Amino acid sequence: MTVVLTDAHFETLKKDSYIIVHNFLPEVQRAEMAGAIRRLLPPWEELEDKSVTSDSTYFPYPEQCLNQAIVNSEAVRFAREWLGTEHIHYRPGLAMVRYPGFKGFPDSGIPHVDNGNNSLLPPSQSDLHHSQLNFWFYLEDVDEDQAPTHLVKTSDGQDLSRAEKFVASGGSVAIFTNYNWHSAGDYNRKDGQRYVWKFAFGRADHYWEGVLHYTNVGRNTHFREFIGSLSAKERELFRFPPAGHPYYTKQTLEALEEQYPGWNRNQAYQICQQIS
Repeated sequence: MTVVLTDAHFETLKKDSYIIVHNFLPEVQRAEMAGAIRRLLPPWEELEDKSVTSDSTYFPYPEQCLNQAIVNSEAVRFAREWLGTEHIHYRPGLAMVRYPGFKGFPDSGIPHVDNGNNSLLPPSQSDLHHSQLNFWFYLEDVDEDQAPTHLVKTSDGQDLSRAEKFVASGGSVAIFTNYNWHSAGDYNRKDGQRYVWKFAFGRADHYWEGVLHYTNVGRNTHFREFIGSLSAKERELFRFPPAGHPYYTKQTLEALEEQYPGWNRNQAYQICQQIS
């Protein structure tokens, strides 16, 4: 079962700006997701162009196990606690891979915070724990010579030489704020690869945040299947109006069922009185 995130995790995140949780995902789920990411981004031994050192693919994924893992109940609960609200939104993530020859820290990696390309506003010194919360998962084991992510504690400023290397077994996750300083390391092996599958949650009322949105994928086959499978509460994470919203009428519910088959299979949405 999924590891429970505790008050101790919360306090460490508050103090250091990141936490590493080993073996967060159940093994059966990890193995399924690892197989999925290998089908989307080929492992080194199957890569035709060996000059490629990095690649990525974005949400929504054709592999539904990667989409479904976003609504991990423990990750959602922890994000709501950290962000101080029940009303949070998914911030689009991606799956990425590093191959032999990839250069990060110390050769060319630049320490950075994700706030710079995820928010219109500079970091707030008085609101440190209300920034976007990032979840970076390893789906396979990652060692020191496989471009691990370097994460710097708040007390160490921007000094990557003091960073903790996110070296961990598959199924582990690094959770960090948008204000955390970090960088990838070098990939020093001659074979293999390092996969990361990642996403973030942010406050729904922080409309100035988010590097990408997904209102353009409503007709995407993989997105339609994924949204149709979710509960009404889970759909709120993806910017859909809550059950009981006046948008839901006989006409719109029929249209939603056509676009997202299975939309109202649990009868969570009732017809609301239209406002004239």
